[in-house]
Amino acid sequence: MSFINGLKIFIKKPIYVLIMGLFIAAWVLILFGYTIFTVQGYYLFLFFFIGILMGFTLLLFFISFFKQIENMSYVYIIIIFFVSIPLIIIFKGVLKSLYFPLLIGNQLLTAFFAFKLCMDSSIKVDNFFYNDEKSRGFTRPIEFIIFGIIALSGFILTWNVMRRLTPGAALRSANVFRIIFWIDFILIIIVLVRVLITKRLAAYVTLFFLLTFFYILYIFIDIIAGILFPDTLSFAWYFFIFDLVLFIYIIGSIFDKVEYLETKFKILTAETISLLVILLKLIAQFFKIIPEIPGLRVGIDYVRLQFGLQIFLLWMFIIFILIFGIHSIVMHKEGEIDTSDMDDNS
Repeated sequence: MSFINGLKIFIKKPIYVLIMGLFIAAWVLILFGYTIFTVQGYYLFLFFFIGILMGFTLLLFFISFFKQIENMSYVYIIIIFFVSIPLIIIFKGVLKSLYFPLLIGNQLLTAFFAFKLCMDSSIKVDNFFYNDEKSRGFTRPIEFIIFGIIALSGFILTWNVMRRLTPGAALRSANVFRIIFWIDFILIIIVLVRVLITKRLAAYVTLFFLLTFFYILYIFIDIIAGILFPDTLSFAWYFFIFDLVLFIYIIGSIFDKVEYLETKFKILTAETISLLVILLKLIAQFFKIIPEIPGLRVGIDYVRLQFGLQIFLLWMFIIFILIFGIHSIVMHKEGEIDTSDMDDNS
């Protein structure tokens, strides 16, 4: 897949691999912070460790607008690191004054790339059938029908299970599933109209429905688990692994578009965007343990905020399904994986 090519480019840049490794380490330490090591000293250690990492990443982010970081000598990198240490002073101020737009930015980024992962994966599977010229006239319609049946069955089964186990949650989620159903219905109509006009079937769309259904179900489970089992280690690790895979996919997808970004935006390189992604993710994860650190509380209900952010993520993901789903179906070219990207039409 294309993001793997991006990861191959990424791993050839040692400084970015180091920053990503430190970020993942910080992520794991934060996970331990709200599940295992709930002592004050540990939280203060996290504050200084993440504050220094954020300052270093932030400084590299600004420098990347003017100079390619990987072309700088290690002496300059070390100097930048020591210069960035005092930036921990502003870390507290950033968290208190800019936490909301940063968290919203992280959710928007997550929603878009979760959508893109679902889209690219479904197109990849469809291309596998399309590239077999002898059988694709038979296999692709079968693909369209089978995945459609599985997706519809998944919706019905999930609704019945939720209604029996958690009737209150089922009632509250009814509107969400109803909206998703009608969005999928609209996309199916567009697919059928496209077949009538172009004689080409966007067979991938039902697998796309299935993958988006799984991600929406993941968000629901995350919301419920966050309320019922906020400190449960097993749930936290499951969600961490899923989020980590999505994060790696985001980085790979960004570096897969190196030439496109350099051509279209000049100063906005893949390196710059990847540093921004890491900054947003770092702050979003650190925010989970802010209530435990003296002097960092900002006078809000953190449980309610995390709940609201997940609901926002859910609705942004649904909106992306509708808007970019329509775009993808209309512009889809069989045999090409990146139809969900905008570069073909820019």
